[in-house]
Amino acid sequence: MHFIRHGKAFHADLQTAADLAQACELDESLWVATAAPVDAFSSDPEFLRCLDLDGDGRVKAGELKSAIRWTLDVLVDHRGVDQGADTLEESSVSPEHPDGVAIRDVVQRLARERKSETTQVALSDIRKLKQVLEESPVSERGIVLPDATDNALISTAMDDMITTLGGVEHPSGKKGLDAKTVSTFHKTAEAHLDWLHLREARDENGRSCLCPLGEDMPRAWKAYVAVREPLARFFALCDGVALDPELIDRVWPGGGADVSLQNEVGVEAWMRTCPLAKPNAEGLLHFGPDLNPAYAHALSEFRHSLIVPLLDRTDEVLARSVFLEIETVMDAYGTWQEAIPGAELERLGGNRIRELLAPGISKKIHDLLDTHQAAALDLAQLRLVEKVILFQAGLLDFCNNFISFPLLYDPARRALFEEGSLTMDGRCFHLAVRVPDRKRHLAGVESGSMFVMYVKLEHKQRGETREVAIPGTWGSQGNLRVGKHGVFRHVDGSEWFATIEQICDRPISLTEAIFDPFKRLIASLTRKVESITQTAEKNLEKAGGDSVVQVQTLASAPPQAAPAPASGPGNNLLAGGGIAIAAIGSSLAFMTKTLAGLNALQIVSGLGAALLAVLVPSTLIAWIRLGQRDLSGLLEGSGWAINASMRLSRTQRRTFTQRPHYPEQSRFSRGSAWWLWRVLLLVALLAVAVLWR
Repeated sequence: MHFIRHGKAFHADLQTAADLAQACELDESLWVATAAPVDAFSSDPEFLRCLDLDGDGRVKAGELKSAIRWTLDVLVDHRGVDQGADTLEESSVSPEHPDGVAIRDVVQRLARERKSETTQVALSDIRKLKQVLEESPVSERGIVLPDATDNALISTAMDDMITTLGGVEHPSGKKGLDAKTVSTFHKTAEAHLDWLHLREARDENGRSCLCPLGEDMPRAWKAYVAVREPLARFFALCDGVALDPELIDRVWPGGGADVSLQNEVGVEAWMRTCPLAKPNAEGLLHFGPDLNPAYAHALSEFRHSLIVPLLDRTDEVLARSVFLEIETVMDAYGTWQEAIPGAELERLGGNRIRELLAPGISKKIHDLLDTHQAAALDLAQLRLVEKVILFQAGLLDFCNNFISFPLLYDPARRALFEEGSLTMDGRCFHLAVRVPDRKRHLAGVESGSMFVMYVKLEHKQRGETREVAIPGTWGSQGNLRVGKHGVFRHVDGSEWFATIEQICDRPISLTEAIFDPFKRLIASLTRKVESITQTAEKNLEKAGGDSVVQVQTLASAPPQAAPAPASGPGNNLLAGGGIAIAAIGSSLAFMTKTLAGLNALQIVSGLGAALLAVLVPSTLIAWIRLGQRDLSGLLEGSGWAINASMRLSRTQRRTFTQRPHYPEQSRFSRGSAWWLWRVLLLVALLAVAVLWR
């Protein structure tokens, strides 16, 4: 194989299908990448889906090898792969490969339908046919829409089934039926009919054993449930009172001691904790004015909707035996209700369910479902043709963005994983990669020596936002800061509003790296001076305030002999200032005396030596660090698995970050004070010459 050096690493030169075949035999450790997230590439979504065999959102080395080998096996003529062609010739497909037979069959059928002499098919033609089949009322997965038939009876029956069970998502976005859903409906419907059949059993009076009140049973059940537990408690308390009459004083009216009685809500809650009525040894509940008001309405409903129609009793008293009789009937109904299979079918009613299970309707729906096999066959074959065309057109280009990265080092072209260019601070930043998780990405970048900006992109029309990482590789940091705005032009031509959200601050150029220690030193000194200044200002303010207080005290005091000078804040301040001035004067005198004994050459050489002692090691360290800048961290933070070192070359640094030149033959007008700087420079040169002599 042929390898080319890019960014201080060797990349496989992939120009033809034969190179791809050799790359499959190459050790994966010599590939630039072995895994990458699918959404990092600006490629055809279906092409990426076909590459991602396990659907985990990543393309891995093994999956790419499988795609290459399958494509080269299916195609006997690899010129289409070399050219990246999006049209397929029948003659280029192997008639011996199992998938090749199906692909050739589709190409031949399309040629016959078009009555064309050429046996060539384009990707666009395949996708048009695929869309037609996907939008068919019968999908490839056997999902049938109600409008797949002109028979209104069948269509309505399908609508009822879909409404009842929810249906299955059709490629068109509508809900339909598949064989599994129809089978589920039939089983559930038959079980529901069996359940309904249980209430057909009659007692000696001809009434249903389970639903003796017929259509009024749901209302009666609701009234029974509302008082079932309070009634059971009441009769239990009656048994207790019969055993111990003194118990009545403890349970009536009763109620919880912790219930607030400050408002109507609290009173209502308290009454709910009390019995239905005052318990008695006879075990009788009297429907009269002595009932607990909290249950009066529920007991009235229970009496009129259940006791009277069920037992034909209009007594004003409810005995335990009557309650037990009602309890037996209603609990049987409740058990039957809880065992309902397919509660969602209850809305249809028994008659409609029987109609939907009729043999005629069932057969016609199954006939519609059987027609999906032809559609499924056509779609499967069309997708196979689409896959081979996509691989023929895109595999070579994709491998040059995965196995090797020549496009990343070509200023005239874009790699598939590049997002676009940022224009900001008078420069163009041409390298940008998508960032799915900034925190994770930053953790990888901070360990390197690359200056990276995390930029938020907004597109108001699309309602989209995304984040990209953009390295600064040439020049200086300039005015780049968090919050600065710019314009980002995506590779698809769209423009996005850009804002810097975070910066991984590292020196960009050698000059910045050399002076970075001085920059940090100056910043540290500045902070220290600011701290000292703030302390001095506070002391000065305090001393001034104390002096004013002293003056006011002296002015208000009676005349007396002048006191001896005291050691006050003002005196301390003056004394401290005098000492500081004296120290500065002494230092200046020492420096003047020392310099007076030296000539100009000694002064210049001494300063130069001191400067070199600092600059030489810092320059060496800066040069080493800048040489270690590596793009692999930028990609690995986005989920790539990178093998090769991707050191930045000089050409790359200037390519990824550019400051545009002015047009040729441009004219520039200088400010009116430009001559002043030249005069000052001339004076400075003359002063140096005089000192040198």
